[in-house]
Amino acid sequence: MSKTAKSKQKRKGRDKKARRVQAPTLRKGALWGAMAAAVVGAGLSLYATKLTFEIAQQGVIDPSGCSINDWINCDVAHASSYAMFLGVPVAWWGFLFYLWTALATLYALRTSNKEGAAGAVAVAWVLSLGAVLFSIYKAYHLLSLGVLCLVCVGMYAANLAIAALLPLALNLSLKDAGSFLSNYVKELMGKPSGLNFSPQPTRFGLLLVALFGLGFVGIKGYEGNAVQRQKLDLDRALKAHFRPTPLSVEPTPDAPVWGNPDAPITIIEFADFQCPACRESAFHLRSALFEFRDDVALYFMNFPLDNTINTNLQRQIHMQAGPAARAAVCAQEFGDFWGYHDDLFRDQPRLGRNLFLKLASDRGWDVDAFAQCLDGDASLERVKRDVEAGMNISVPSTPSIFVNGRRMSYWRNTDFVRAVIREELSRLKR
Repeated sequence: MSKTAKSKQKRKGRDKKARRVQAPTLRKGALWGAMAAAVVGAGLSLYATKLTFEIAQQGVIDPSGCSINDWINCDVAHASSYAMFLGVPVAWWGFLFYLWTALATLYALRTSNKEGAAGAVAVAWVLSLGAVLFSIYKAYHLLSLGVLCLVCVGMYAANLAIAALLPLALNLSLKDAGSFLSNYVKELMGKPSGLNFSPQPTRFGLLLVALFGLGFVGIKGYEGNAVQRQKLDLDRALKAHFRPTPLSVEPTPDAPVWGNPDAPITIIEFADFQCPACRESAFHLRSALFEFRDDVALYFMNFPLDNTINTNLQRQIHMQAGPAARAAVCAQEFGDFWGYHDDLFRDQPRLGRNLFLKLASDRGWDVDAFAQCLDGDASLERVKRDVEAGMNISVPSTPSIFVNGRRMSYWRNTDFVRAVIREELSRLKR
């Protein structure tokens, strides 16, 4: 090597060393603020992750604390397919980002290594910019669902706060932010830049991979224990579902409907209010279908396994199912079928006349009039018509769910339910 080349190399090394010494002094106030936002975001993301798993496991039995009405509703957001990303809850990815931010700011506050501190905070800031863009994308999903998720909005706000505070912590003005990012990228690519510290890509890259990799493995393991799903080959199950010729299944004219009565996809559920599996379906099916509520019409048909009404049964199975079905018919007449339907399933162990009348009283209905409806011939005949419709297609068990005439076997599997609806919609467009 020539003397000139050696001289240039030494000078370059001295310049690089000098640059490292000039690493920025971080602003502690902004660091504390970013840490606080990260802690708040972490708490919200853990709550959202737990809610996503609970809904996946049991559906929406009782509204969560952040579900106030049909519009301000976290349950709908976390029941939808939009709540998952790369097979795990979106909120969990948020938690890992908040964890990195909290650890990076804590490290920056405690260490005397200015260059390392700046590198950790810079990584957190770049991640926060991605988090803000992802927040915009998820807000569009909320708009598509037509709901406001307060927990989600809280996380979006935390992302914005972190993205705004970390450049202040790095002593960057608004006009300097763009050039800083440009120099940061150049430095990562090994090109000369005006950055006054090393981003240490190998060190922080390995730490990020470890954090997010272990986080992914950990949450998948937790999910396997927390959420028991029907395991199936989705493609094979879909082919099996669409293989049979559809049956001619029509709801009775007065059957209650959820969703869009004019929708191209008709779903008919034959169910029994005393059936444990029907209770699962009651709180699972609508939450799985909510994002398709304009595309489906879900009809409820009574098929009580009670031989006082369902006379085809050779033995008595659910003696309160018949009276419960009649009570639900009356609830529809009084104007609240689906709410009453949910309450019957919530209080399934206590099904009986006292419960039927109490639920009517809780709604402010005339209890005597409700009792007359419950005991009247009209409610009995309504239930018998539903049972007859079920017998005409040989309903084998409850719940039996038919989508455009095809019986859906894997209704417990949310992915399968949504895949069936998407395929039905796709076929309508062909």
